[in-house]
Amino acid sequence: MKYDYLIVGGGSAGCVLANRLSADKSVRVCLVEAGPDTPPENTPKSIYDDAFLPDYFEPYRYWTDLTVYADPIGNRSDDQIASDMKARRYEQAKVMGGGSSVNGQVVIRGLPSDYDEWEASGATGWSYKDCLPYFNKLENDVDFPQPTNGEPGPIPVRRIFPKHWSTFALAMREMVAAEGIPYVDDTHADPKDSCFPFARNNLYDHRVSAAAGYLTETVRSRPNLSIIANAKVTEIMFAKDGRTVTGVKLQGPGAPSVIDAKEVILSAGALQSPALLMRAGIGPGDHLQEMGISVRSNLPGVGRNLLDHPLIGYAVFLCPKAQLATNVKINSLMHMRWSSGVPGCAKTDMKLTVSGRFAWSKVGRRIGMVNFGPNKAYSRGFVKLKNPSPDLMPLVAFNYLSDQRDMERVKRTAIWVSSLLSSPRMREHVISYWPGIYADNLRQYTAPTFRNKIITDIAAQMLDMGGLRNIVLGKAMDSRFPLERVLKDERVLEDWIHTGIQGDWHPCGTCRMGSEQDHNAVTSSEGRVFGVAGLRVTDASIMPTIPSANTNLSTMMLAEKMADHILQSRKTNGL
Repeated sequence: MKYDYLIVGGGSAGCVLANRLSADKSVRVCLVEAGPDTPPENTPKSIYDDAFLPDYFEPYRYWTDLTVYADPIGNRSDDQIASDMKARRYEQAKVMGGGSSVNGQVVIRGLPSDYDEWEASGATGWSYKDCLPYFNKLENDVDFPQPTNGEPGPIPVRRIFPKHWSTFALAMREMVAAEGIPYVDDTHADPKDSCFPFARNNLYDHRVSAAAGYLTETVRSRPNLSIIANAKVTEIMFAKDGRTVTGVKLQGPGAPSVIDAKEVILSAGALQSPALLMRAGIGPGDHLQEMGISVRSNLPGVGRNLLDHPLIGYAVFLCPKAQLATNVKINSLMHMRWSSGVPGCAKTDMKLTVSGRFAWSKVGRRIGMVNFGPNKAYSRGFVKLKNPSPDLMPLVAFNYLSDQRDMERVKRTAIWVSSLLSSPRMREHVISYWPGIYADNLRQYTAPTFRNKIITDIAAQMLDMGGLRNIVLGKAMDSRFPLERVLKDERVLEDWIHTGIQGDWHPCGTCRMGSEQDHNAVTSSEGRVFGVAGLRVTDASIMPTIPSANTNLSTMMLAEKMADHILQSRKTNGL
């Protein structure tokens, strides 16, 4: 069978596209996902129930061979990056629903100015006014229902309001209010400098992923929709002219080796979609030639403009009364967006999160977090190939904090947040706090295994026994960055930030939309890849700039908008 549309990647965008395109009975659609499927009657309990990173770093849920470089790369060559710098683990989902199946269940819209910026950069038709109907289409806001012309959307939006917050989070809310940052219930209705409850894609205390919301039993029963899981795309196929896409080659148990399609839509994410393009000869000509790949379309922007939200924070050992109630599953409670005032930065350019506990364990319940970083980051990295093989992960360099504006804002915020945590108002909530490093020695205790439960239960008892407390805290603290030195020595402060900074798992921008005359644009505003026919990209990689929010909701929005455009174009052309 030859499909009308073959969607590569069953993440947040892919699930939306599969649903909306197959709603037209005349359209034959195939969705291919490299990871396992999560059908409604067989969704793993870990995905359904766990608040964050279920089945942590298991190969059936994540791309476990993916590592990235975080630090500023300077003038290093690709070989020097690999030899001089230490690669880090970077969690990316490999499962139906993509990031929406494993993330922190956060659905926050960007600011109106974010989408207006997209249009101003050349993505015609992507202003906030243009995007808003598609946010409304996908959302079902159970707290603040929005007037729409149709049925509520498939993704619920629900908040954990302050009456369920820990006293620590409530105290932080009071302190930032005294600094001129007010509290609002609904930031979508009032997108200004403020703090507010996290909005979640969660209903009745259960995750609703893009797979759960969009690939229902009814949708899966459509005769014109095929879903293939556990199948990796190894090659994009072309007609004899070398410019027209005809389908893909697959690798996986039980999967067909070839699927033919009139149009292929890449929805593999901001790290994998550009790699698929480059392996197909679409990308920076000089890099492709270095890899021994024939150039089909010389697009220098492929893999460039890699953006993320750099994040760092303080770990906080909480007084017993300040700890989050055990019946509240969600860790992150208060979110805040505010303006740094740093020259050259947009308004409402910073973010801060107050978490009531660090992890699921008894130790994690005693430790909260205050994380912060640029909500509008300016440092840009890249994705390249290490070699043409589809079996090798791409070279990913985020280049965090290479733009001095990003570093300056993080430093200022680190000093400010410390002043809040050490204030007299916090003494009844905070026993101690320290510069956080989310290192491998902490990651290994993230998985909810029986062994980790025993270890963390013992550690929790030691935390509660004052004399043994420092033994446990010593394991969590990095001796290179004691709090007093970080606050007094700017060089130590910067060293801690460079060592501890991590991404917030919001990669985007690597196949950005724009005008065909724009040297760095990869796709048109309709997602069509320049220089070839029958190929689109629809995922976070086409975002020209990073939204001032978690990217998951914006990714589903752009897929909704792109699907609508595709179907409308078919009607216009009489298809």
